[in-house]
Amino acid sequence: MDSLLHTPPPPPPPPTSTVLNNDNQDNHVDHVLHDFLSLSDLPSLSHSLSLSLERLLQSSTSLSDADHLVDSAVTMGSILLDVANHSYRKCASVHNSLTWPLPPDLTIKVFSMLDTSSLCHAAATCKVFRNWAKDPLCYSHIDLRTPVPKVNDALVATIIQRAGKALRSLMLGVVPDATTSYGSRQPLSDSKRNAVAAEVSGYSWEDIDRRSRKDSCHLTRCCLSPLNADGGALGALLRKLHLYNIAWMDSWSLVEALSVCPSLLDLEIVGLDVELGHILSSVSANCHLIERFAFATSKIGRDESLKIQTCTDLVTSCPHVTSLSLRGTRLHDYKVRILIKGFQKLKYLDFSTTYSITGSFLRNLGNSNGGNFLKFLNLRDCMHLKEMEVARLLTAISAGDFKSLVHLDISNREGLASKKDQQPTCYKSSIVLVKEVLETRPWMHLMADYPSESDRDGDGDD
Repeated sequence: MDSLLHTPPPPPPPPTSTVLNNDNQDNHVDHVLHDFLSLSDLPSLSHSLSLSLERLLQSSTSLSDADHLVDSAVTMGSILLDVANHSYRKCASVHNSLTWPLPPDLTIKVFSMLDTSSLCHAAATCKVFRNWAKDPLCYSHIDLRTPVPKVNDALVATIIQRAGKALRSLMLGVVPDATTSYGSRQPLSDSKRNAVAAEVSGYSWEDIDRRSRKDSCHLTRCCLSPLNADGGALGALLRKLHLYNIAWMDSWSLVEALSVCPSLLDLEIVGLDVELGHILSSVSANCHLIERFAFATSKIGRDESLKIQTCTDLVTSCPHVTSLSLRGTRLHDYKVRILIKGFQKLKYLDFSTTYSITGSFLRNLGNSNGGNFLKFLNLRDCMHLKEMEVARLLTAISAGDFKSLVHLDISNREGLASKKDQQPTCYKSSIVLVKEVLETRPWMHLMADYPSESDRDGDGDD
């Protein structure tokens, strides 16, 4: 065989018009490939092939023939490599199908318990896993949240289509990293109030606004359009929808998606440039089973779209709400009171960083249906929360109202608004009865952090 490689090449055969039939051609290719692959056992094969190719090039009658030989060698090498990789993957799939210990139905069950990213990685390993990973049950809970943008509309559409009518949960968008904790931040002066940074799930409003404009450019207002396919069949059984910092999502597109989600139980919207009033109107009209609604606007303190009629329609159409979070919006006490009194199953309430509310909505609420079941109340950094209203709330708690309340946050980085005006003032223990509440309810988690006099004085000096 070695002598075969080092003998001068025979002259090329004369051209012939004879065309081999398919069977003869296949046999010829088989023999040639077999003989070629048998050379792999030879020592110094690479060197021998290099010498043979050099001799062929030297025997070429022209430079163009030599170039053609080199191109042919590169083409044949590339084809052989692709064919070998394909055969390797095929053999691996056969091997996996024979040695994988779980039956297909149990494997699909395991795959359905993976997060979406892990499922995609598993599907990329071999053909067998890819086929099993295409089962709709594997995509009933889609989580495509990422710390950096790398998901686009096409990927979302593909995965939603794979889920089909099995889709139950969908989470999309950019979730930024946690920023500095509340305790390390300094109080803001009056001139900085419009830029107040409210923490939402551990990150700041500056992050919401910056990332919603920059980081999520791969998702557009069309990312939820697949839910409307087949007359809304893909969204009909969706129970959970969470959206984070999708820059180009608008109110109309989100309302259109909600219109085909009658089974929705959990809706969370963070950092989207949409209007609260329009979204809640759509929820009232289409999502009558909703139990949890969380909204954190990118229009900090500027969203005044919620109307009284919308509040009334919401509590009438959606009586199952147990958790309500409206952060960073501009609300008034009379609207908040409509919501709390109307949602008689309400247990979780979060109005942190909300503008305009003073706390008057809490009066005589603790012994009513709206406040009796309340377990969690967050009023942190409400810009106009009055000191006197907080004092009334704590007095009512000490007297036995709000019997189910176990968590209360009335902290404010600028202090509470005084009785005389709505300008923040310092915390006064003689009015806000924190110690008395903790004595009567030692199990309660009560947070009442305010700036000290030195912090306020220092901020004023600046």
